[in-house]
Amino acid sequence: MAQISNEFTRGWRPLLAAGIGTGAGVTGLSFYGFGVFVLPLVAAFGWTRGEVSAAASFLILGSAITAPIVGSVIDRFGTRRVGIVSLLALAAAYAALTTLQGSLAMFYVSWLLLALLGGGTTPVVWTRTVNLWFDRGRGLALGLALAGSGIASMLAPPLLTRVIADYGWQTAYLAMGAFLLIVATPLVALLLDERPADRLEASDKDSTSSSHTSAASALPGVEFADARRSVTFWKIGIGFFFVSAVVAALIINLVPLLIDRGLTPTAAAATAGMMGIAVLIGRVATGYLLDRYSASAIAGLVLGSCALGCVVLAIPDSSGWMLTISVLSLGLAAAAEVDLVAYLSSRFFGLRAYGKIYGWQLTSFYLGAAAGPLAAGLAFDAFGSYTPMLAFATAALLMGAMVMATLGKPRYAASG
Repeated sequence: MAQISNEFTRGWRPLLAAGIGTGAGVTGLSFYGFGVFVLPLVAAFGWTRGEVSAAASFLILGSAITAPIVGSVIDRFGTRRVGIVSLLALAAAYAALTTLQGSLAMFYVSWLLLALLGGGTTPVVWTRTVNLWFDRGRGLALGLALAGSGIASMLAPPLLTRVIADYGWQTAYLAMGAFLLIVATPLVALLLDERPADRLEASDKDSTSSSHTSAASALPGVEFADARRSVTFWKIGIGFFFVSAVVAALIINLVPLLIDRGLTPTAAAATAGMMGIAVLIGRVATGYLLDRYSASAIAGLVLGSCALGCVVLAIPDSSGWMLTISVLSLGLAAAAEVDLVAYLSSRFFGLRAYGKIYGWQLTSFYLGAAAGPLAAGLAFDAFGSYTPMLAFATAALLMGAMVMATLGKPRYAASG
């Protein structure tokens, strides 16, 4: 316990920087602020809601493309300069969105470019910094850092909605860019130090790329080529492809699903809103448990609980409190998935090539998240019910839980 306390005492500054970067990045502010622009853009350009919402898929696709590339770059040059440059580029991308003239194709291209420019603000960057600073308390630290996106999900929609109502959607995009320029980037630049003295052997006086390269090679871990040849690498990647697909599909279709189960639209929205609280609490709780118990066991417990929640959602006459518990279990799964991938990548493969390894795992994760909602929509159109989707979701989550249980003991467990 004292070792964990010491890690947080010395590492709170980079941890706070990672939390800010996560909240301000494409998986935080960009993703959770997207929805409030749908109706204003429909009114401005005459697009349909579906056409506007489809741009979110380009955001996810861009993140999937950049994750392994950014991972390789930060392994060589470090996270600080990559994160700062990408935050500045993301601010410029928001400003560019104000120049939209009604071309739907350009709207999609804009969001794809935004994701590419903001690739250095995804969890692959910030979790590497956290992993360097935290060992015994790594799980909790990752949970706290990634909770930045949860905070963005609570604050961004109401604040941006107010700006749009008072000043218009263009000003809201400018406000997002201004926040990155005035608040997020300076704080990250001030707080982020990616080189704790007892982890890296590079001299603090030498900040050249060769220093970063030699420092990375001094870290414990395997090279990407070795990780890619291991069964564990593919278990994690394929397993969380299906998990992310299921969770994303459930989140996107949750409100109409709850209405089909008998809730009023208002009650369905309120019940779905409880998931945000579960995500925030689940991030911290999962991290806390990862530092004390087997990561495979925690993953199995979370995924198994969500599978049980899917069974309840499939029952037509489920009571209100049972539906609420099911939604909370989904929130916990949504909270744990990204954290678990980051934690498992660092523990099974070490930190030497963490950026590239986790980047490829994150690509698999993002592709699943992009495919899930589309597959769920097609399934509903074909069967006229969410029951087939829920049956597949239950099976996929149980399979994921069993796969996680076979991972075995991590090679790079916490020291001490």
